Amino acid sequence: MGSSKGDVERFFDRSPDLLAIADRRGYFTCLNPEWEAVLGWSLEELSAEPFLNFVHPEDVERTCQEIARATGPNPCTTRYENRFRTRDGVWRWLLWSARWDGTEWSAVAKDITTRKELERHTLHDALTGVANRALATDRLDAAIARLGRSAGAAVALLVDVDDLTTINDTHGHVGGDIVLRAIADRLTERLRAADTVGRFGGDRFLVVAEGLADGGAHGVEAVIERVHGAFARPIPTRHGLVTVTGSVGVAVARQPDVDAEDLIRDADVALRRAKSLGRGHAEVFDAALAEEVKHRLELAAQLRGALQRGELRVVFQPLVSMADGTTMGCEALLRWNHPDRGLLAPGAFLRIAEDDGLIVPIGAWVLEESCRQLAAWRAQGRDLWVSVNVSARQLGQVDFVAVVERALRETGVPASSICLEVTETAVLRRPDVAREVLLALRRLGIRVALDDFGLGYSSLTHLKALPVDVVKVDRSFVADLVDSTQDRAVVEAVLTLASRMGLTVIAEGVETVGQDELLREMGCPVVQGYLYGRPVPAAEVVLPDLDADADRDDDLAAEAVG
Repeated sequence: MGSSKGDVERFFDRSPDLLAIADRRGYFTCLNPEWEAVLGWSLEELSAEPFLNFVHPEDVERTCQEIARATGPNPCTTRYENRFRTRDGVWRWLLWSARWDGTEWSAVAKDITTRKELERHTLHDALTGVANRALATDRLDAAIARLGRSAGAAVALLVDVDDLTTINDTHGHVGGDIVLRAIADRLTERLRAADTVGRFGGDRFLVVAEGLADGGAHGVEAVIERVHGAFARPIPTRHGLVTVTGSVGVAVARQPDVDAEDLIRDADVALRRAKSLGRGHAEVFDAALAEEVKHRLELAAQLRGALQRGELRVVFQPLVSMADGTTMGCEALLRWNHPDRGLLAPGAFLRIAEDDGLIVPIGAWVLEESCRQLAAWRAQGRDLWVSVNVSARQLGQVDFVAVVERALRETGVPASSICLEVTETAVLRRPDVAREVLLALRRLGIRVALDDFGLGYSSLTHLKALPVDVVKVDRSFVADLVDSTQDRAVVEAVLTLASRMGLTVIAEGVETVGQDELLREMGCPVVQGYLYGRPVPAAEVVLPDLDADADRDDDLAAEAVG
């Protein structure tokens, strides 16, 4: 039984979809009432100008491409999405199904704005609005897959906002969020429309770019320059302007057989190298870094069994009183007696231990060994104390205080004879958690030292807020003490401030008589360095009091440093 003309008209008028007929010029010639309900325009207004005038500027090109495809030699039904402007100036997403019959267009459009908003919420970072990790990685996968069909390279750039923890600490987390949103907006503005900016969580962004040449305006270097440009101007927050830098790690894919996660891993390796050079640097992953990664993986595999095989050692470096030359205590330092490479200092493997989590059991072992050695010295009548380094990973462990308590209980050493050294960087990773842990340690009677003091931008702020007993002036200030009036001023300021706050100061890295004499004149109470003794096994530590009044001529200094 056929439909009457009235039934067709009723369906056209009552359809919940947007129904339209358009001519070859791109003007609507017939629309159903639903258009007015969805967009707010009258049917006369919508028909008065080409419908492309209502399409979002970013969607016009894609819409024209679909129209051209559907009106080609083989006409077909085309399906596409675009944004239409409402009378209120809001953009609504429409999903089109349209067909050209040689004379006019017949089209059905559905309002999918709610669905698109849900998709955006699922695939975009809630704070910054850029792509989230899943979407950014998917875009990188797609860019790599297109390498076989298009010219140029696909690039993953990991962008790290330097010292975001310090910004959070100084300007509050609201200030940190403002910085992240500003950097996300600036990256989006400075990069090409085809590039993707995604937030990888925390202080890190992933930029995906493709079709890059080997140089010029469309080369990798140009992209890096645009990324660094996002950090060029200070960012206004409620508490004033914040100057921010960004480190960049870059990995380049030229063939479609590369895995996206592998490319991101390579970019992360390059980022670590960039950050090791200081703030605001960029590094590109290359063959040398690939060899470094291979070496690191091999060393990490060997380190996993080093503790069980008895390859780790604890050595001790004297902490000397400037007043009388007495050895007050020792700093416990870790060494790895590698079967092939000999005795390795922490710089060769500690970062690996920290990244892989091995620092937790290794750190607990160092603390236990240090306490055992301290107990042996005290049994000989030596009234010493031992300082032990604590990493950021250890400080974040929920049972760390219990680990310290167990070491004290099993060895019988008093808590007051142990000093745990933490760096400002370790504390700033999770300042609230770190403060609670340090307070718990202080309640046990443990002393706390802030190591590498002076390297952080807000060290004085943290010194007031943190429960510490000892401040260790970083060796970089001591190294140029004789020649640099600026470094001398820093050390003098720290000594004055610490004295007023009732804190002990230890100057580390004392290697020359000149440094020693200046520190003595400044009134530095405790020193540590090659001039007084290198890190050695416990049996080789020289414990008798040093004669602080004896003349130290150049030959003695040269022998101590050598």
